[in-house]
Order: sequence, then structure tokens, then C-alpha cells
Amino acid sequence: MRELVTAEQMRRSDASAIGKLHLPQEVLMERAALAVAEEICQNHDPKKILAVCGTGNNGGDGVAAARILRSRGFDAAVFLAGDPEKYSEGMKTQVEIAGNCRIPVVKHPVYTEYTVIIDALFGTGLSRPVAGVYAKVIDQINESHVPVVSVDIPSGIHTDTGAVLGTAVRASSTVTFAFEKPGLLLPPGSVFAGTVRTADIGIAGVFSKEEPRYYRMEEKDLRPFLARDPLGNKGSFGKILVAAGSKETCGAALLCSEAAFRAGAGMLRVLTEENNRLPFLVKLPEAMLSLYREGEPLSEEMLQSSLQWADLVLVGPGLGTGPTARELVAWLLSHSAVPVVLDADALNLIAREPWLLKHAACPTVVTPHPGEMARLTGTGIVQLKQDLPGAALAFAREFHTVCVLKDARTVAASPEGSVFLNTSGCSALATAGSGDVLAGILSSLLAQQKMSGSGQPAVHTAAAAVLLHGLLGQWAAQETNEAFVLAGDLIRMMKKI
Repeated sequence: MRELVTAEQMRRSDASAIGKLHLPQEVLMERAALAVAEEICQNHDPKKILAVCGTGNNGGDGVAAARILRSRGFDAAVFLAGDPEKYSEGMKTQVEIAGNCRIPVVKHPVYTEYTVIIDALFGTGLSRPVAGVYAKVIDQINESHVPVVSVDIPSGIHTDTGAVLGTAVRASSTVTFAFEKPGLLLPPGSVFAGTVRTADIGIAGVFSKEEPRYYRMEEKDLRPFLARDPLGNKGSFGKILVAAGSKETCGAALLCSEAAFRAGAGMLRVLTEENNRLPFLVKLPEAMLSLYREGEPLSEEMLQSSLQWADLVLVGPGLGTGPTARELVAWLLSHSAVPVVLDADALNLIAREPWLLKHAACPTVVTPHPGEMARLTGTGIVQLKQDLPGAALAFAREFHTVCVLKDARTVAASPEGSVFLNTSGCSALATAGSGDVLAGILSSLLAQQKMSGSGQPAVHTAAAAVLLHGLLGQWAAQETNEAFVLAGDLIRMMKKI
């Protein structure tokens, strides 16, 4: 599991390394520049290199990288794009050293003449739109179509959100320092960053207790969530009550139920509309059924016995939003003592009556896509996508729930401030029923973790489920192509875990 840092956390960590650990700024800049030079030598054509440098320490890193490359015999030069009166102390030092080493300074660069451009205009501290001469330089770099190596983050990308601040450099690769930054993983920043490599330059993270902490799970982190007790039985792997499937919609209920089984759950009881009996008996005979008829009163006795049996509840896929579905969601949230995962139509019902979630008697996990999140919060989709981590975290804290906000880069956030950004997956997941499969996997892993007594936080389990779901999409696409994959193919890929 990798920790990410925001712009403010990086600034604080950098200041601590210099001020408290007494690491000279020049040493840190030299290490950063060496990492950039290594990236260019190993993965690009260093025949002719131009470092395009701004006025801050990021520009100083670029100047130092050009000097190092020049010392190795490469044709490297610098273009100083900013006002010398605004140079940081680190930048002043590097320009002076470069002058002493007779590093060429280009006044009016023709970018197409170079084989590699080092983007060192702006670092992680940029917070306002790029304008004026800097915007012109960035546009010229992009128009040259020359491979670009960005220093720390592509100039013009917001460090925390990945937003484009007016205009931004489209890098072939980015060398970031000490930690990955959220803006390198979140779109559109993830697209502009190219291949991201993280260089250890000697900076340790400095965090306050109150602030959010950002993480990214790696494939190796799945192991504890997929481990099986060799002495376990069907009861010890979790019993899930799935409240899903309306009179008209059975497919979502089948998909989430089979996914929960295939991800390792021991037992499933499906609470569904009477018309779904036959599809379940044919397609998933392993599931037990508790049936009701839409429009008729729900049996309190059946609900009580089903809930008492369960270790976890999943409610929503294909459930509908009619009176019976509303009654079912309200009853489960007010009576359950075990965790409840809320997906799809359950979220649409909560959007109408938010108090159902706010006053839930049990721990909850919600799994909205941007459209559902827009309905839940009253915020437009475009605005939500400008800061997915912020939206997920705000919702998690307001409703004291784990929020899994699904998108091309899904975010899982907890009320305590842990935020996980997922980087697995591909467009194969953009298919009907994919979210139902995720809901089943998530419920299965949560139930198994609950029964194992391992004590993994729910947000960690949610992040693991999202990572696994993305990997299933990648594996399925490798067998055919991204457009060919159906939700059922994701379930079939679970044979690989």
C-alpha cells in the first residue's frame, strides 16, 4: 500500500527535511535532478535535451538535471521562462552553478529541434490557472509533439485533484519525488502525467492528526483479503442477505449474488420478488430464497428471521424505487445490527429521504456512481468530478459511512479521513452490470473479514474490492478486448484469484 501526499503535505514534509533534519536544499535538489536524468537516460532518447524552467525550486530541479546530463556528454540546454527577479533561492543557486559549468541557455527555443523536453515550469504548489507567457510556452511544448519528462508533476495540473489549471503539459513520463500525488492518479491529470515513477530523495512524510490521508492499494495488498482458512466451513466464510431484484429486473440480483459467492462468501439468502424464483433456481441454485410480492405488505417475521441469520446485508441492485422497495430499505436500515452495503436503487431511494441513511442503526457502505452521487448530494456531475476524493470524503463524514465513489478512478473514503484512490481497471468495466458485480465482491470481502476477526477497517476492504474488480476487467479484456467484455465475464475471471 502506497501513501500519497497533497500539495500542502508535500510542502510541510519538504520543509521538515530541510528545517528539522538539516538536509541541505541543494542535496535534495541534486537527488531530484539525478532521478530526472536517470529517467531520460533509461527511457528516452537523450540525443538533444531542453530543460524548460520556471522561477521556483521545480525550475531549479530542471536546471540541475540539464547540468547533470551535460556532464554525461549529452547535448543539454536550458530555457529560463520566468522573471529572474522572482527566482527562489534554490533556483538562483542552480542557475549560478549552471553558469559556472557553461550550460547553454537558449533564448528563443524551437522545440521541435529536441528529442526530449524537461518540463520544470511549475511544481506541486501551483493553485491558480496558468496564463500569459507560461500558457504560451506550455502550448508550444504540446504542439511540438516531442517527448516530455515532467519534474514532480506536469505543469498546469492541480496536485490534489488532477484538474487542468487553464492549460497543462502533456508528458510522456513524470518523475515525482518522495510520494505519489493524487493529481497524478486522478483524471485528467493521470492522462497528462504519462508513466509515473517515484524517486526517493530522502524526504519523510509529515502529517497532522486531523487531515485526510491518501493511499493507493497495490496487487500484493490483496493477499490478506483473499486468504482462506483451511479449517473453515460455509458459516465461517460469511452469510450474506442480498435484498435485490424487482418484478421487472432480475439480472442485477443474479450478478451481485453470483459475484458474492465467487468471491468467497459461504452462504447467500436472496430477498427478492416472487417472479425471480425461477431465474434463481435455474441460474444460482446455491442461493436460498426469501420471497415477497411487490405491492403487498412485507412479512415482518420473514424479514426478522432473514436479518437474524445474516452476517452482512447487501441491498439495492435491481430493487426498484417503488413503495415496497422503499419499505424494505427503510426497514433494513432501522433494524439491522450487522453492516449494510447500499447500492443502486437503495441509493436512489436514500436520495429522496437522506434521513434513512443518516439515522441508520448499523454500519453502512455506499457505492454510488457519479449520477447517483449527484442525486444524493444535489451537486452536478461535472462539479463532483473536479474533486472526487473531496466529494467522497465529505459524504462519508456527513453520513458516517464508507463511501465508494465509482468512476474511471474509483475513490473509497472513510469518516475518519482515509481516502483510497484506485488505479486498476479499464474501459471493459464500462458495461451494464459491472457495478452489481462490484457490490457482490465488496459484500463478500466485508463478510469474510468480519467473520475472520482480522480487524481490517471497512474502507481498506472496500479499496481491496475495488482493486480486485478492476483487475478482473483487465484480465477479461486480455482474453478478448475491452469492448467485448460483459459483466458476467468479470465473474468468470474470479477463477484467477
